[in-house]
Amino acid sequence: MLFGDKELIFDKPLIMGVINLTPDSFSDGGKFLKKNSKTILDIDKISFELDQLEKDGASFIDIGAESTRPGHTKISPEEELDRLMPALELISNSNCVISIDSRKPEIIREVLNYPIGLINDVSSLDSIASKELIRDHNIPVCVMHNTRNKLISIEDDIHNFFNKKINELTSFGIPKNNIILDPGFGYDKSLEDNKKLLFEVDYSRYENKLLIGLSRKRFLNKIFQKSELKDLDEKSTFASIIASERGANILRIHNVSMLSSKINESK
Repeated sequence: MLFGDKELIFDKPLIMGVINLTPDSFSDGGKFLKKNSKTILDIDKISFELDQLEKDGASFIDIGAESTRPGHTKISPEEELDRLMPALELISNSNCVISIDSRKPEIIREVLNYPIGLINDVSSLDSIASKELIRDHNIPVCVMHNTRNKLISIEDDIHNFFNKKINELTSFGIPKNNIILDPGFGYDKSLEDNKKLLFEVDYSRYENKLLIGLSRKRFLNKIFQKSELKDLDEKSTFASIIASERGANILRIHNVSMLSSKINESK
């Protein structure tokens, strides 16, 4: 599958590393700020992380500058772009596909001036302006289920959402094979919903690639409370492997090296 000027072969689950350029993300907010600063990003830290994620086995690196955790503080497009710029200036040397995690068309328009291979939009590409940009630049996009219809089962809800989005976006002129689907673990979902998404849904039934984001989701503590897994990174890795066995193609995770070693062990 083509992602900008890079082609990836999905002969195994591929890993997406994470760089959150935010002060308030739920697990790693502030990681890339300069010492004793609440706003100024450290270029050296970002550069090191880009290199390290690639060395650890990431095929994708997802860069976000606005938190989407529950209760997050919304920021302006200007502030989001200011946070993104230090990373955008560094990505040209990366062999990974660079994904930008944003739901704002103003941001998508600007970042497409750089070697971006994927847009990861948790708002499911609801903006017409965003749809136009994705279509006109012929760039893959990931759309995520984020609003639960509690009148039907989670399996039917996810299935209906995926089909609706594919029909909506292809009718707009976006190629079907450019659409990546994300069931949105943890977004407007109960513990039982998340368990069913992890253990019961067959993702291999879909022609489109599936992205799964389970990294450091706190509900994993409840799902695996009786297991011998020590911390959220171990639980995230184990859950990601389960999702891949059910057909997920892209595994978004913070601890890339841990997941990469497990995937290599299973070869």
